[in-house]
Amino acid sequence: MADRNTQNHTEQSTPTTFFSILSDKFEWISKIPTMQLSAKYGAALVGLIVVVVVWKFIAVSKVESDMAKKLENERVMIKQQAREYADTQYAREEERFGQVLSWAVRGELIRNNLDQIDQYLSEIVKMKDTERVVLINEEGELLVSTDKRLEETKGIELFPKEILNLQKITIKSDVDGRKILVIPVMGLNKKIATVVVSYKLAKL
Repeated sequence: MADRNTQNHTEQSTPTTFFSILSDKFEWISKIPTMQLSAKYGAALVGLIVVVVVWKFIAVSKVESDMAKKLENERVMIKQQAREYADTQYAREEERFGQVLSWAVRGELIRNNLDQIDQYLSEIVKMKDTERVVLINEEGELLVSTDKRLEETKGIELFPKEILNLQKITIKSDVDGRKILVIPVMGLNKKIATVVVSYKLAKL
């Protein structure tokens, strides 16, 4: 029993003895339990903590801002590339459409069959976003129009000469608030007429 009490006493006193040994060797350690920071040092410590927190907040905000800008730039670039690709594909399809239409109109125009051409153009004007389709000969006369209000109008009054003189299928993005597809109708040796398809401009 005495041995056990002695052992317990030894175990309980060991930490104190160890602390005492360190205190003897290093005087400043013995002052730790009673040491108190002055108000000056406390304020400095709090200030340091605030600075670290604010710096971290600013750093994180900057990283988030940089990432947001990078993502936005990438989004804009992808959108632009997609638009350019779509425009290219659209232009190719319009050229194919225009080529086929010019062949059909040429055949009927050579036979002076304007009624058949009128039927062709009336079907085309039913397509989405199409406003009107006109056929103008090389003298500037309006031969066929899907808008019957223009029957007494001269073709040269609808479009300037630089458009009616085009020699290849061309898309113009904004002519009098409309997008137009200009389709030259070629005869054997020269152009004999022009088909102009007018579309509504897409709202941005």
